[in-house]
Amino acid sequence: MKLSVDFAFAGIEIIKKNPLAVLVWGLVYLVVSVVSSLLIVAVAGPALTALQNYQTAPDADPMQVFGHLGALVPVYLIAGVLGLISSAIIQCAVFRSQLQPGAGGFASLKLGGDEFRQILVGILWALALALFYVLFGIALAISIGLISLIGQVSEIVAGILIFLLVVGGIVAFLYVVSRWSLASVQSFAEKKINIFGSFKLTEGQGWKLLGGYLLLGLVMIVIMIIVYSLVFALVVGTSGGWVQAITQMNRPDMSSVTALLTPIFFAQTIVSSLLMGGFYALIYGASAAAYSALSDKGTRSVEVF
Repeated sequence: MKLSVDFAFAGIEIIKKNPLAVLVWGLVYLVVSVVSSLLIVAVAGPALTALQNYQTAPDADPMQVFGHLGALVPVYLIAGVLGLISSAIIQCAVFRSQLQPGAGGFASLKLGGDEFRQILVGILWALALALFYVLFGIALAISIGLISLIGQVSEIVAGILIFLLVVGGIVAFLYVVSRWSLASVQSFAEKKINIFGSFKLTEGQGWKLLGGYLLLGLVMIVIMIIVYSLVFALVVGTSGGWVQAITQMNRPDMSSVTALLTPIFFAQTIVSSLLMGGFYALIYGASAAAYSALSDKGTRSVEVF
């Protein structure tokens, strides 16, 4: 089947028709985010604060850094596992809402084989992407090095060629990632781990996928700018100044649970989490729509209740 760039906006249809489901997905993200933050602060708040202040303490012992990191690693691993599970739950809920209407529980949420398979797919895909990134970077660096030899004859020509090579490299990398982007939804729909099947599925559709994802990315950037500008304006109004607002948003006091639980923390966390619920719908709704268009196994729907 042919793919249209309209797939990029399938998530908007989900948000319009089922805003309550999107709200529930955001609340799931919110609960996990708050629990993870409280867990980190309660277990390793002093160590985290010491690391944050390390650069401003010239007489600090560098060896203490390793001790602080040792305190942070276990709790961050736990928080990471919680994040992986919650992300897989929401991700599968979005896929299920379009590919398996009526399946799952409230708001298509479920915890089972699909979700744990999605965790494995995500880990394997990330590792494969990291390896590809390294190899691609090495190849690009070697190519730039060879072209730079032309600089001995003409620096202008070498500069132009290097610029074109870098731009072309970025486009090529994004093209490959776009072709690879349906690994998660394909594994979900086919109920088996399939890391590289996306390349066959998207054959001849790479540029449409890339164009759709770029359009979706622009929409998400605009939404983020608007939402966080409003949040920042609220924080400025309540904190008494720009400097204080930036500090409280970027570096909240994590020395203790009491210090962390401020109105600004709750406001920022709630807004970010609800925004993430919408972003999950946009991102994974787009990939589910693309899979539906390219595979005879995909059936599209947004009825999630």
